[in-house]
Amino acid sequence: MNQADGADRESRMPFGLLKSVAGRLDKVDIALATMGGLVEQQVADAIAAFERGDVLLAEEVRLRDTEVDRHERLIEREVVAILEDRRPGGESLRRAMTAIKLAAEMERVGDLSKNIAKRTTVLADLEDIDATRRVVPTVARMGRRALTQFGESLDSLFRGNAAAALAVREADDQIDDLYNSIFREILVSMGQYAAGVLMGTHLVFVAKNFERIGDHATNIAERVHYTLTGEELTEERPKTDTTSVTALSSV
Repeated sequence: MNQADGADRESRMPFGLLKSVAGRLDKVDIALATMGGLVEQQVADAIAAFERGDVLLAEEVRLRDTEVDRHERLIEREVVAILEDRRPGGESLRRAMTAIKLAAEMERVGDLSKNIAKRTTVLADLEDIDATRRVVPTVARMGRRALTQFGESLDSLFRGNAAAALAVREADDQIDDLYNSIFREILVSMGQYAAGVLMGTHLVFVAKNFERIGDHATNIAERVHYTLTGEELTEERPKTDTTSVTALSSV
């Protein structure tokens, strides 16, 4: 069945049935909004814990991940029930299918926040190496940029703004540029101070987690754009991460 057939079938549904589909999709939207808020706070707290070396807050972030997972399962169950009971088409079908994908993206952002919290706990126990520790504020700034991008992707979803979703996608290279800069800075520090290699390695992983949060924010924006317009963004997104080909001799 193509999209036109689905939309036509949906337009012929009895009003009561169509209203029932819309009502259940509204419940999914509420669940997505709740989950998005939880994950956004999780990222914000992971950044704060990392920047301050707050082990207690890092542990809270880690434990809160189970609540994010619970919301993902709730959304999946609700969407499956809609598909089994109502068999929607057209825009309603896109909304239902997108909800599952958005929940999965948000869950992954929650996992990355948990990983950052775990690294924060490890970093708190390491010997301070000033040259390496100086990178922490820059990594935190990258985290805040990723958090902003994630928040903007959620805003585009709940405001139903396709142009805003596209703007999130176009801004993805800003986080890549920050990651490239941080990666080089950490490499230089690790090359100069052997004692800072372990700390530097953990900082690279934290920065990479922030970079991945930005990627998931962009994925959400792309799904929002598709849901609102029915058009896939086929053009390859801007990507400027060059760390896979960066060597110490070139920094």
